[in-house]
Amino acid sequence: MVGSTSYRRSSPPGREFTELNLMMKREVEDVPELMHRIQLWLPIEEAARTCVLSKSWLHAWSTIPTLRFYVLNTRKRKTKSMKLVEVERTLIRYLRDGIPIQLFELVIDIENQESASHAEKWIRSVSTKTCLKKIFLSIFPSSVCALFTLPDEILLGENLTTLRVLASRGTVSVRSHHPVIKCVSLRELHLDGVCISEETLNLILSSCSLLVKIELPNIYSDSCEGFKTIKVINLPFLYALSIGLDGWQSTSLEIRDVPNLGVFSYQLFHSARLWDPHPLPFNANAHSISLGSNVTQLMLGGVIADNAGLDMIKSGFPSLEGLTLHLTSWILGSFHFTCASIKRLSLQSCPESLIDVQVHAPKLLFFDFGGDMLPSLLFPDSSLWHIDLSLALHLPVDANFFLKMREALTLSRNCDLRIIITENNSKLPFNIDIEDLRRRLLFPPATNVQELEFETVEE
Repeated sequence: MVGSTSYRRSSPPGREFTELNLMMKREVEDVPELMHRIQLWLPIEEAARTCVLSKSWLHAWSTIPTLRFYVLNTRKRKTKSMKLVEVERTLIRYLRDGIPIQLFELVIDIENQESASHAEKWIRSVSTKTCLKKIFLSIFPSSVCALFTLPDEILLGENLTTLRVLASRGTVSVRSHHPVIKCVSLRELHLDGVCISEETLNLILSSCSLLVKIELPNIYSDSCEGFKTIKVINLPFLYALSIGLDGWQSTSLEIRDVPNLGVFSYQLFHSARLWDPHPLPFNANAHSISLGSNVTQLMLGGVIADNAGLDMIKSGFPSLEGLTLHLTSWILGSFHFTCASIKRLSLQSCPESLIDVQVHAPKLLFFDFGGDMLPSLLFPDSSLWHIDLSLALHLPVDANFFLKMREALTLSRNCDLRIIITENNSKLPFNIDIEDLRRRLLFPPATNVQELEFETVEE
């Protein structure tokens, strides 16, 4: 009988013990991070109460890597002064003890030089931390003439991934025209109400090649001539781009080499109801723009004037699924649009002169309309799921308005309806013959209205 012996390779005597120790050490090291996550998910009051559970919870709360400060004006002036001291002490402790700060949020009213100096010092001291990943700033100078300048250090964070700055109409500025930019890891940039030079803006956009989202919904140039050219070039990961400018600026856009762009928004804000229509932002005659063929969501405001603009949309975006147009510059009485791929269409700021809307879109499911009067609506190829109508009525309405409204409610399975009536239009012809109106209606009472809202405002 021949016996057989099996051999199993075994670890050295101390190896398994060492690996077990390392695993246990990693698990212990993960405990503070787990505590931080729990505290971040809780409301601020409940998160603070965890301090009484144990010394470990107290330590976790005192070293939490997310700092959010809200220093706002209150009726009690002493309250804001105490808040300034509290923020100051917290940051001193974090910086002195080397406690990591991953997210820094500051919401502050700048009402005097003291609060401005504090805000500038806080932003400067935190921005250079290598562990910092996100900065959220909402800065509101109390005086219209006041101007707060962001420190240059805000662009020095090598590991910064998100930068969001919100201000009130150009009251916060980036003064340096040739700043040193080290935030090359930036993924998201959001500047709203910020005054910035064209050179600095383009330098940021060209230096941060990893950008995924750029939101510039309302930016202001530090030059009285406005922005001449905004360049968004060679950003291979960019998915969403939003730009909003004052309508008086003759700004050209230079956009190319953005192969993954899926969402594009461009809006011009006009000071008057009627304005000389600007060319489309992707009009090759006015701009150098190549948005690629992957754009599925398109939002344009104040730049579409007639059917030529609609033709450019139809030919330039073969994969378009969502379209939002603010028709502040529309000059025609009709709006006829054809698109085989679109699923959601939103027409906003529509003038009273628009009386006819026809859309040929077999995949269209959602339609939103906002304007001064309800036009006739026709969707011959669509099976709409939802219609949202928001009307600001400035003219007296008659029986035809209600007939047109009833017809619109038959176009979709579900409807939401909001009507705003100005005070000077309060004398509406409510002496309409209701029985005659019912006889003229070819449909039974509407049962698909999910939300109905009336509002009266003073003009």
